[in-house]
Amino acid sequence: MAFPGLAQKIKQQYNQAIKNGTVLFTESEVIELEDERTQIPFEVRFAPALAKKPTKSDGEKAQEKPKDPFAPPYQPDLFVAEDTVKEDEDDRGEEFAVLLNKFCVTPRHFLLVTKDFVKQTTPLSPVEVFAAFSILKQLGTREKHLAFFNCGPESGASQPHKHLQFIPLSNGVAPFDAFIDSNRPQDTRACFQLPLPYANFTALLDLPTSPQDIPGYLGDRFLLLLDLMIDHLRRLAEASPSLFSSSDPIRLSNLSYNVIITTQYIHLVPRSAELFKTEEGREISINSLGFAGMVLVKEQEALKEIRKVGVVEVLKGVGYRPVVEGDTNEVEKIQAQQNDDAI
Repeated sequence: MAFPGLAQKIKQQYNQAIKNGTVLFTESEVIELEDERTQIPFEVRFAPALAKKPTKSDGEKAQEKPKDPFAPPYQPDLFVAEDTVKEDEDDRGEEFAVLLNKFCVTPRHFLLVTKDFVKQTTPLSPVEVFAAFSILKQLGTREKHLAFFNCGPESGASQPHKHLQFIPLSNGVAPFDAFIDSNRPQDTRACFQLPLPYANFTALLDLPTSPQDIPGYLGDRFLLLLDLMIDHLRRLAEASPSLFSSSDPIRLSNLSYNVIITTQYIHLVPRSAELFKTEEGREISINSLGFAGMVLVKEQEALKEIRKVGVVEVLKGVGYRPVVEGDTNEVEKIQAQQNDDAI
């Protein structure tokens, strides 16, 4: 098992870091905004104190090269554990560290980071997906968690060093869980698109019985989602070249997308923009948690505008139009369930 005893280590280290003032926890209020059509119970977390957070920490000057907060030597209060995760016995494996998130609005928010520097713009490897799943499975015996990965400049990613993030789920479920379950296809091996007004791709997880087959299985499920996203965006680029800034934009290294991982599914959403711009001209940053049903706002006015337009409209504004029949050769696999009002 990767990272043995992780739950207890995270709890102890978090308590110590809070006591020492190393982890900076920001109080927030959670407002539930249920979407009328989908019945998704979106959570909007209002944290006004974050509006005062400086853009540069510790007096860092603009001309100075920013330090990599995820590179060793790690800050002792933030370091939880390190381990090597292997795809199989013959694999050399990948080295990871678990670190607490220094700035958090959710208690025990932590990160899985690569020991060596890897760009955040690279897709998750099978070992990285397996490591994330293994952590979720282990922690789930005490407290359900959700993992997420922000990839690319429009995804809401804040650090260039590759990392996944994990947050505990207060009631044991994520806002999208029931909606995904109610829209699962008959063939649960098929990737599918939820009936929402933006492109999204989901793969349900049904692990093989042999433990040695699990890393490859998880990697294959994730790669299927990447393939479907690329196929869809290429077709959008052919139909509407103005949607993309470059002449050859549909390369994986150019794309921005969000990934949500639970023990039940992997959900992927391609991104056209990081910021949702409101009618009043405010900008709301959306990362992977938005597509898990959780949005963070820092201003009362932004909260009012989200109440007015609805969270689904916000997510639509930073995504791409959904897959509809005829758009892709993989339409049978996607099981698109769009209707006129969803599009």
